[in-house]
Amino acid sequence: MVKTDIESFKEFVQKHPELVKEVKKNNRPWKEIYQDWIILGEEHESWNQYAKGKNKKKEKASESERTKVELTVGDIVSGLSKLQITDVQKYLSQFGSLMDAVQELLQQFNNQSDRSTQLPENNIHDYPSYKD
Repeated sequence: MVKTDIESFKEFVQKHPELVKEVKKNNRPWKEIYQDWIILGEEHESWNQYAKGKNKKKEKASESERTKVELTVGDIVSGLSKLQITDVQKYLSQFGSLMDAVQELLQQFNNQSDRSTQLPENNIHDYPSYKD
C-alpha cells in the first residue's frame, strides 16, 4: 500500500507534536504548515523546534558543549606539557620565515602599485619656456 501525502503528513505531525500546540494557539493554520511541509520537506531544520523531546535534545546539547569546553582546556594543558623547547623554537623560526616572506611579497606589490600610479617625470626639454 502506497502512503498518500496526507498519511505521511499525519505521521510527520505525530513526530512533531509542538505543531499541534501552534495550531491550537492560533499561531499558524494547518494549511500553512502543510504547504511548508510540502515545500521544505520533512528533514528541514525549521521543524526541529517542533519535534518530540526537543527539551531533551537541548539539555544533551548543552551538556556536550560543557564537555567540549572542559576537554579543550584539558587538551591544551596536556599539549603544553608535551611540548619540547626545541620544537617550539623550530616552529617559531618557521613562522618568522613565513612572516618575512609575506612581508617581502607585500613590499613588492606596494612597489609595483606605486610605480603604476606615479606620473612620468616631465622632461624640461619637452616644453620650451619663453622669457619676456
